[in-house]
Amino acid sequence: MGVFFYTGFLFSAKIRNGINGRRNIFKKLKNSVSYLNPNKRTILIHSSSLGEFQQALPLINEIDTSEYNIVFSFFSPSGYNNARINLKNSFKTYLPFDSVSNVKKFLSLINPDKVIFMRYDLWYNFLYECKKRNIPTILANARYDVKDITWSFPLSRSFKVTLYNMIDKIFVIDRDDEKNFKKLLNSDVKLTGDSKFERVLQASKNINTLNILPSTVIANKRIFVIGSSWKDDEDILLPVVNKLMKFHPDLLTVLVPHEPKEKKIERIEYRITNEFENLKSIRFSELHKFSNNNLIIVDKIGYLMKLYSLAYFSYVGGGFRTGLHNIVEPAVYNMPIFFSNRVTNSDDSEVLLNAGCGVLVDDQRKLYKDISEILYYPEVRNSIASKCELIFENSLGIAKKIISNI
Repeated sequence: MGVFFYTGFLFSAKIRNGINGRRNIFKKLKNSVSYLNPNKRTILIHSSSLGEFQQALPLINEIDTSEYNIVFSFFSPSGYNNARINLKNSFKTYLPFDSVSNVKKFLSLINPDKVIFMRYDLWYNFLYECKKRNIPTILANARYDVKDITWSFPLSRSFKVTLYNMIDKIFVIDRDDEKNFKKLLNSDVKLTGDSKFERVLQASKNINTLNILPSTVIANKRIFVIGSSWKDDEDILLPVVNKLMKFHPDLLTVLVPHEPKEKKIERIEYRITNEFENLKSIRFSELHKFSNNNLIIVDKIGYLMKLYSLAYFSYVGGGFRTGLHNIVEPAVYNMPIFFSNRVTNSDDSEVLLNAGCGVLVDDQRKLYKDISEILYYPEVRNSIASKCELIFENSLGIAKKIISNI
């Protein structure tokens, strides 16, 4: 494992960040542990990255923090760098690479009474050492991915079965997951649901959308929010939006690029100016200069969910190349949600398609036809939008079920 990451150090900025972040990890841990309350028990919650951490938030709300210290561990820099921890008697740390000596040092320093893994990211030496020390381990939001080929080959399946059997309690998302895991494992498998949906519901109720876009900008407009777009998404979307503007002058498009760096924003602006005669863009940070612009390029981070709350319909990016971004967030606001699923990395895409509020994007022609239909016929748009509610049925209380079972 270490050899893989140190080789990757030469080629990947994310791997370099992960390795650099783990430098002097045990020295940092000794300092952090000194701030925990020695009279409290400790729960370790491990998330691979930021998305899994957000799924853990409803669980954290159900834990009695007057009785527990909580330590958050992460594998990736995206989780470690971006997770905001506001609890007393808690801290965050990288999970060290999974060598026997690293795991022993890590567990000896933290001395957790329980370990909760979110979704996946299981490590053999870590689980084995927890077993030796009689530390209960829990996996929340577990998913049995039938498309994962490692379940198909005898050697890799045997290893995964061994790995999952070292976990004391596994809380799964749906009945298929429950059936598949119970067929293979001796662990205690329970059906609870996915806390991610509960998290999105909670976030939508607490979010402050006041004046996110000035009323003078959005008055009498139908808003199309393009979230977390990459160049592959923009290549499909911008020509379609340009054509739509000929027939729908009340359409206002809000483009939120993934990682809105200056060079990326400038590239998008150049394309709009030189390729699309019907589009007139303005940056989100310059809305005070707004003058009948019909495309807003968001050049700041942290606004996407607020913008979804204003949308008539939305598109979520990443599905053409890197992997689909969060499509549950716009769903909570009841709208048609467009996305590509060429890179299949999301269970949520199936959830939205099965519910009927997700619309697959393959090419410009079909996308233009589908968007035109919901713009010309509001009853079609509203029918699709209403089906989003199916996604969140029975999602409240999932975290309470998990914590009460631990």
